[in-house]
Amino acid sequence: MLLGIICFLLCLAFSLNHDKNKSIQQLIQQGLNKGEFIPYYQPIINSKTQQLVGCEVLVRWKRCNGEIFPPYLFIKNVENCHLIYPMTKSILQQVLADFTQVKVDDNFCASINVTPQQLENPQFMAECINIIESQKTHSPNIALEVTERIKFTDIDKAKSVMTHLSDYGIKLKLDDAGTGFGGFSYLQTLPLDTIKIDKMFIDTIGTNDMKRDILKAIINFGHETNLEMIAEGVETQQQVDYLAKKNVHIIQGYLYAQPMPFCKFKQYIKQFSHN
Repeated sequence: MLLGIICFLLCLAFSLNHDKNKSIQQLIQQGLNKGEFIPYYQPIINSKTQQLVGCEVLVRWKRCNGEIFPPYLFIKNVENCHLIYPMTKSILQQVLADFTQVKVDDNFCASINVTPQQLENPQFMAECINIIESQKTHSPNIALEVTERIKFTDIDKAKSVMTHLSDYGIKLKLDDAGTGFGGFSYLQTLPLDTIKIDKMFIDTIGTNDMKRDILKAIINFGHETNLEMIAEGVETQQQVDYLAKKNVHIIQGYLYAQPMPFCKFKQYIKQFSHN
C-alpha cells in the first residue's frame, strides 16, 4: 500500500511538473473528461447456494499511461474538490452500459458507493434516477452504499431523500457498519435495507480479538431487525463457516474474487449461468 501511495504521488508530481499550472483538482477533472475513472466489479456470493447475487462497484483511476490506482489514493481529493458528483454519475452510466452486454438474474444487485452528502441532495439523486430510468429495460437492480465513516449533516433531509429512493426501488446499504459515527442509530432512523459487516470485524473470527463481541452484536442486531447482512473482506473458509453458523450467507471478499474490470467480470458471470 505504501509503495502504491508513493508511486501515485510521484505520478502526480510528474504531471504537475509537466504543466505547473495544473492542480490536483484540474488533473482529476481532466481524468473525468477523458473517461479515466472506470468501474471495477467485486462479486457477492451466497455461500449457501453458491450463486452470484450481486457485486460492489469500485472506482479505479486508469491513467493514460496504463497505470491503475485504487480509490484510497485519490477519493479524498475527489470529495474535497466536489468532483464526487460528476464521478458518481459517470460510474453509474458506465455500469448501466456494461450490463447491457450480459444477462443477470432478476435479483442481482449492483451496489454503487455514495457519500452521506450525496444522499442529502435531492436534485443529485433525481439526476441518478433519471440515468437509471434511461436504461431501465437493461439495468440490474441498483443499490447505493453509504459509509458510516463519514457523518450525515442533515439526517432529516437524508431520510426524506432515501425514502424516495427506496420507494423508487433502489436498495440502500450501510457500509462499514459499526466503524463510524452513526452506529445503530442510522439503522433505526434511515430506511436502510442492508448492513455490510466491515472486514475489521470479519478478521476477528477465530481470534481472541475483543472486537469479536462487536461482530456478534452486529449480527444479532441484523437478525432482530430483519436486515440483510453482507460480510465484507472474507478471505478464508473458516470465516465463511463461522458466518454460516450465524446464518450470514452473503459474502464478499478475496476468497471468491478480487475486484475486476468488466471484461473479466463478464466472464466470471458465465460460470453461474448454468446453475
